[in-house]
Amino acid sequence: MKNILNFDLAALEKEITESGEPKYRAKQIFTSLHKNNVKNINEIKGIPKYLKNKLEDLYEIPELKLLEVRNSEQFNTKKFLFEINDENKNHIFESVLISEKGRHTICISTQIGCNVGCEFCATAKMGFLKNLDTSEIIMQVYEIIRNTGIIPTNLVFMGMGEPFLNYNNLLNSLRILTDPEGLSIPSKKITVSTVGFKEKIKKFADDISLEENRNIRKVKLALSLHTTDNGLRESIIPTSAKNRLSDLYEELSYFYRATGSKITYEYIYFQGLNDTDNDIKRLTKLLRMVPSNLNIIPFHPIDFKLKAPLDIFDKDKDLNNLLLNKNLFDFIEKLKLNKVTVNLRSSSGVDINAACGQLAVIKSQS
Repeated sequence: MKNILNFDLAALEKEITESGEPKYRAKQIFTSLHKNNVKNINEIKGIPKYLKNKLEDLYEIPELKLLEVRNSEQFNTKKFLFEINDENKNHIFESVLISEKGRHTICISTQIGCNVGCEFCATAKMGFLKNLDTSEIIMQVYEIIRNTGIIPTNLVFMGMGEPFLNYNNLLNSLRILTDPEGLSIPSKKITVSTVGFKEKIKKFADDISLEENRNIRKVKLALSLHTTDNGLRESIIPTSAKNRLSDLYEELSYFYRATGSKITYEYIYFQGLNDTDNDIKRLTKLLRMVPSNLNIIPFHPIDFKLKAPLDIFDKDKDLNNLLLNKNLFDFIEKLKLNKVTVNLRSSSGVDINAACGQLAVIKSQS
């Protein structure tokens, strides 16, 4: 049977008309699935019984099982542990809801595990288990809405995995989540984060600029930069060896020219490694290339051994001191003096291992 949640509206219209039904039925079905959040075909409103029976013979609505919700005691943050069954194996992965200052942001996963291998990221230490399909990506949002009653104001594809290594399912999920007949999340409220791959950034810019993708045209792009030094970046992000910064900068400039959207650079602060005067000079030059902003992220401890040069960090450091680092604030102030638009990202959920770089499930269960 086909997974009906994997179809965007255009694909669903094709399915429905080819089965001999009028095109408008697809919109009714799509709205029930993606706006009204129904969990089985019998709950679909506005269609006759015979069509429900027909759909049940052809399609299925998969289950995303919510195992646990962990609530932060320090922040208005929740971490959701989900389970899916794939080829008779049960896999667990995580998503996060962060609520602050009237914003409700869901941090979405696109893979279980990751094959990029970033040294600072707990997900990378899991290895790669599978790409999530479209339904498994969007159901994270739907299950969080069901559990909390909160409609997200913002979506960030910054959970487990590298979104551009699951490109087609990423793009399809964006089309579904932004569709006016579904949840209708404004594309300008969605950010996709990547460590950067040659040709992928340019392709993404071209794809979201297509007329048929007009609903996702304003999706924002964030580059996990973390250092402006190629050598250091290769040591902490292994895929950087084949994706040099100069090539990525060219593609980011192309992305801005094609979409008109600002670039965001994510920058985990490693004291003594990426906070030198040369780093400040290079960052200043970089952020003047195209309109952009820099998000500084405190390094969050992970329960895995780090390799050089990051093995100087103590995972047992007092979590309350993460944002009380004078050198961190001095670094930010120097950037601001150079007219760099810089923001300090909060460590929401760090006490439940839900902050940036901390998402990980040690093993899948069979």
